[in-house]
Amino acid sequence: MKKRIAFLSLSLMLIAALKLNAQQAPTTSAEYLYGSVGYKLQLNNKLPMKEGYTLRDFSPVVEDTRQVEFKGLYRNGEKIPCAVIMIYTRLRMAPQYYCIPSADADAELWKKFNASLLDDSENQQPQLQFFAYCIAHLSAQLAMNNGK
Repeated sequence: MKKRIAFLSLSLMLIAALKLNAQQAPTTSAEYLYGSVGYKLQLNNKLPMKEGYTLRDFSPVVEDTRQVEFKGLYRNGEKIPCAVIMIYTRLRMAPQYYCIPSADADAELWKKFNASLLDDSENQQPQLQFFAYCIAHLSAQLAMNNGK
C-alpha cells in the first residue's frame, strides 16, 4: 500500500509538470488509444507517423534487466505533449505500452491508465516502484523543459 501511495504521489508530480504551461486541449480518447495501442501497431506494421502529430523522445531509465522509454506525443504546432507514451521492456519480454494522459484529461482516461498498470502477476510492487522512479525522472525532465 505504501508503494502504491508513493507511486500516486509521483504521478501527481508528473501531472504538475505537464500542467505548468498547459494552454491546450486535454488528451482525447483517440490520442489515448494511439498511445496505448496504436503506436505499437504503427511500429509493428512500419506505418508512417499519425498525421497531425510528432513524437519527441525523453531520456529513458535503463537498468540491467529492464528499461522505460518515454515519448511525448505532440500535436503539430504545440509545445507541450498532449500525452506521454511509456514503454516498459524487460529482458526477453515483449514491450508493454502505456499512455499517460494530460493533467486535464477526462477522469475516465486516468482510470484507464491506472487500470493498465495492474496485471495478473502476484507481486507487482517492484514493477510499480520502478514505474514511480521512472515517472519522477520524466517529471523532472518536463519541469526543466517548461522552464526554457
